[in-house]
Amino acid sequence: MIRQVALDTETTGKSDDGTPGEHRIIEVGCVEIIDRKLTGRQLQLYINPERPVDEEAFNVHGISNEFLQDKPLFKDVANQLIDFIRGSELLIHNAKFDVGFMDKEWMLLGMDETTKDMATVVDTVALAMKLCPGHQVNLDNLCNLYDVDRSARTMHGALLDAQILAEVYLAMTGGQRSLEFSEEGSVNSVRFVRPNGVTLPLMAVDETAKAVHIDKMISLSQGKCISKSSDENVPSRAGSNWSDEYDMELLVKGEEEDKKVFKKRLSEQKSMMSDKLLSDEQKSLLKEYQDKEKVAYEKWLDAVLGRKK
Repeated sequence: MIRQVALDTETTGKSDDGTPGEHRIIEVGCVEIIDRKLTGRQLQLYINPERPVDEEAFNVHGISNEFLQDKPLFKDVANQLIDFIRGSELLIHNAKFDVGFMDKEWMLLGMDETTKDMATVVDTVALAMKLCPGHQVNLDNLCNLYDVDRSARTMHGALLDAQILAEVYLAMTGGQRSLEFSEEGSVNSVRFVRPNGVTLPLMAVDETAKAVHIDKMISLSQGKCISKSSDENVPSRAGSNWSDEYDMELLVKGEEEDKKVFKKRLSEQKSMMSDKLLSDEQKSLLKEYQDKEKVAYEKWLDAVLGRKK
């Protein structure tokens, strides 16, 4: 019997070099595969990280500080995770990231074991690079290559990503590749067929998460040129490849323009786009979220830096 576990984590963020740093795990998702069959057995753990979630990370997974407040600490659920993964072959997409976070948690618990002591780790990114040369190997693109339905993936989530990874892995390793290529040069392979009646859960996105996402998309779109004009009287356009809703004039700092003046122009443009894309209720939720995050971050700095007020 070959027992494999597709695993994914969500975290409070990551340090600049990609290591955990001061960050912690907030969700773990595991999906069991035995003899290349999905058994239906899975594990999902939400965890109170004892520190705030970074805004950038929240924009990815939508898991808020408020949601995590009443969740157990990692030490309280560690044995559930260990029991699920011990002795298995762990399938992890970009294993260095998730293993690094799990190893930090084992260390904080005073354990001598690492993740690789508990299970064999297979990095599915490295595997995909060998099996799909010349193709991007992120999960979304692999779903496209192997016809794996990812419509439920509106935001990242550890359990949902683990479910998708399990299906991608089975499709990717399902048989020998055909030597034929379509005119577009797409990869042909044995396709994975999801069992009848099995569907991935739709991930609900609350209004606060949606408002934060739109706000972030506006900021990112302001700096992305999507249409460069050769006519000096016609401004270049900024925006997003995801939606033309974020289309706007590309603002460029003038050679003699003061930085504060340019920053003000950017702020006014963002305010205009916010009026266009966010309802009054969403603006209120966004401000409430930003205020709470600021307070939580200051409390965390007080604890880390030993500041007293």
